[in-house]
Amino acid sequence: FHAAAPDRLPVGAAGGGGIVNVKTFDARSGKLSMASIDPVTGGAGGSALGDGTDGSGANSSFLKNTPVEINEVEVPIKFRRYGLVPDSGGAGIARGGMSTVLEVEVFTPDTVITARNRDRSIFAAWGGQGGHPGAPSHFTKISPDGTHHNLGNTDVVPLGPGDVFNLTSGGGAGWGDPYARPEELVVRDVLRGAVTPAAAREHYGVVFDAEGRLDPAATKARRAAHLPAPSETYSYNENRRAFEAVWTNANYKALTQALSGMPVHWRHFVKRSVFDHVAALEAVDRRGDGSEVWAAVAAVKDRVPGLARAMTLPEAAE
Repeated sequence: FHAAAPDRLPVGAAGGGGIVNVKTFDARSGKLSMASIDPVTGGAGGSALGDGTDGSGANSSFLKNTPVEINEVEVPIKFRRYGLVPDSGGAGIARGGMSTVLEVEVFTPDTVITARNRDRSIFAAWGGQGGHPGAPSHFTKISPDGTHHNLGNTDVVPLGPGDVFNLTSGGGAGWGDPYARPEELVVRDVLRGAVTPAAAREHYGVVFDAEGRLDPAATKARRAAHLPAPSETYSYNENRRAFEAVWTNANYKALTQALSGMPVHWRHFVKRSVFDHVAALEAVDRRGDGSEVWAAVAAVKDRVPGLARAMTLPEAAE
């Protein structure tokens, strides 16, 4: 709807935020402990009316957090970080709202964390009118030796003693050319920690010196040399652009046709098999016209006789 009323409606928000649940055990007694500890919601999108809300602009913005002290008393876990993430809101005349980060350490075996309803792990919130997309969400497991494991869009994670999980929601997107954002608002964002000096220089053209003070001359020169990017209704992050270069409208149409010709209980299996097949193709074998999808479906049929008997393909795919 932003495209229909860009002067009234905001650009992309952080989508659904992960609602974090913990099942763990008391280290001494072995007593089971379960709790829903916090929602990890992201920022709202910016608009012609102003900046997006930090940390509470996603689809779950009506949820409230539990104080850290209460969680640590009721559940044997340790909060290492809970707050807002600098530079996570998309740059724009109106900045996108910042995302939220939750980092927790567990202490006993067979601990399980769930973070369901999380969004924006690949497709970040989309910017508009020259504004930048927000930051994507991240889910990370940190082993006791410091190794980081990217959990992607996983929502159920087993953990052991000393493991840490870090859940970071998506950020809201920016509205309008960031170089047109009033200089004093960028300075305020830097002083508040919402934007780092490096991002202020790169995305807004506002320059700070080595002591963290505004450099008016450098800022004026950098902003004067700025050439606005062609104005598009929406701006997407690189992961989304890369995904849609492979999964074109024609490829999705072919997949939809194929799935509609088989029983419901086969569809998820075939969909995942087709996605894996297409992901393994070399770039020269990608046409984006649906043919690689039909080839993938045929490969699944050859491998799984039961599917071939249950499936009816349209004539165009035979």
